[in-house]
Amino acid sequence: MNKFFKVLSVGALALTLAACNSSATPTKDTTKKSTLTLEQVYDKAVDRQADVKSASAKMEMTQETKMGSGENAMEFTSDSKMEMDVVTEPLAMHVTVTTTAPDMLSEGDQNTEASVEMYMKQDLGIFVKDETSSDDKWLKLPSTDIDAIIKETASPANAKEQLDQLKKFIGDFKFEQTDDAYVLTLDAKGDKFKELIDSEIQKSMQELNLQENPLDNLTIDKMNYVIYIDKETFDTNKIDVIMDMKIKVEDEELSTKTKTVITYTEFNHLKTIDIPQSIIDNASDVAQ
Repeated sequence: MNKFFKVLSVGALALTLAACNSSATPTKDTTKKSTLTLEQVYDKAVDRQADVKSASAKMEMTQETKMGSGENAMEFTSDSKMEMDVVTEPLAMHVTVTTTAPDMLSEGDQNTEASVEMYMKQDLGIFVKDETSSDDKWLKLPSTDIDAIIKETASPANAKEQLDQLKKFIGDFKFEQTDDAYVLTLDAKGDKFKELIDSEIQKSMQELNLQENPLDNLTIDKMNYVIYIDKETFDTNKIDVIMDMKIKVEDEELSTKTKTVITYTEFNHLKTIDIPQSIIDNASDVAQ
């Protein structure tokens, strides 16, 4: 029996290595064919990220949520759009986010829209537009833990972080190519992805000094990544993520289906992000 499992293990390893050392399968109508292997492309994409000092990102996210079951079940859909400019040294960004979701306090199928605009810069702080004000009033948030806040906010724009997290699953990628891009697809579910998500949650728990993991009853039904890497520059131009998950909270089940598309542009075009002087001079301090 042990010998049987050893043979299976060697076979699985051989298939994984073969996948990593094979060139990308051309999609229909592809004429410009590359012979680079998956591992070569992946490493070049990660290395390229080290040279990216600034970029712009757009994120569109749709989330379908279902709470409870039977007659008491509630279902709703929310949409979020984010635009972000980021400069890494010194770290600074300009972010706008718009979220559309059902208005739970009103009757019928009415939606409510909320917007957030903010500037963040390590040496100046975090400035958020007061959307409740009619005269373009801005607020300056406390500078406590500003580095952690900026890093967390910039996470969607950090393609390197996404690539680093997924490197351990490189043998599971489907590897294709078009004339302009390498297309890497990872379609998987199960404990290894729960482990990936839990590791991020554990980090957040440590930062917040929480002892109990609220996602002990988490089930990942679907996890899908599609990464588009430019054939010439090895820039990561787009990442599509689909995640379906369920979680039980006090005998109630909450399920979500989330589709996120992040598009990256303007690599190294921005030299700085300037916060308008009028915002700096007139922003109201928010007490801690």
